[in-house]
Amino acid sequence: MKRGYKLIFDDDKCEIFDKKSGEHIVTVLQTLNNLFPLNMKSFQPAAFSSKSTDDSYLWHLRYGHLNNKGLQLLKQKNMVVGLPEIKTDNAVCEGCIYGKMHCLPFPKTTWRSQAPLELVHSDICGPTRTPSLGNKRYFLLFVDDYTRMIWIYFLDKKSEAFTKFLHFKALVENQSGCKLKTLRTDRGGEFINKSFLNYCKEQGISKQLTIRHTPQQNGVAERKNRTIVEMARSMLKGKELPNSF
Repeated sequence: MKRGYKLIFDDDKCEIFDKKSGEHIVTVLQTLNNLFPLNMKSFQPAAFSSKSTDDSYLWHLRYGHLNNKGLQLLKQKNMVVGLPEIKTDNAVCEGCIYGKMHCLPFPKTTWRSQAPLELVHSDICGPTRTPSLGNKRYFLLFVDDYTRMIWIYFLDKKSEAFTKFLHFKALVENQSGCKLKTLRTDRGGEFINKSFLNYCKEQGISKQLTIRHTPQQNGVAERKNRTIVEMARSMLKGKELPNSF
């Protein structure tokens, strides 16, 4: 009453009105112990944000955080069915910022192969701090220098590299009709063991080995490793998924 409200007790209930505006505030029912408990919920202000659907950003996410120039090239060459016009904007993608921080690039080599499987780059990435859902900590990468097509094999341990190489060689030679001529790798033990070297010698495969502690000489495979890891990291960060994935 001191705050300017009018209370009317009648028919086992209490009606509360605002004297100034005459507005009905609340009805309080009488309880069995002849009390009128008043429970008022406090009002919490809330703000709701709206976001417009950006098709360019959506396709950026669908293609593993591919840059806008790459998406525009796909649209220009009609390489993707249903891809809309990609707009160039200065929007910041936090997933890309977290996942693609890098040092300056290594100098590029000028020599390129002239046919499929004339030169294949290979490298092993790992061990990763978090195993995959299949409990794998390594992946073996093959990159064809001519087509830049890649093949990935997941490994439990590095010693499986030779077995996976045999599977890769049989697959690509059968599918392409070409022979694998040169394999470029670093000097990891999985690539220079006797079984691997003897097999390459028997099959007439030239084995190019980089100088120790010089990943620049195997730049194609190293760069592709980075692209794959950045893609996975950007997708995790972009959707705020835990590192267990």
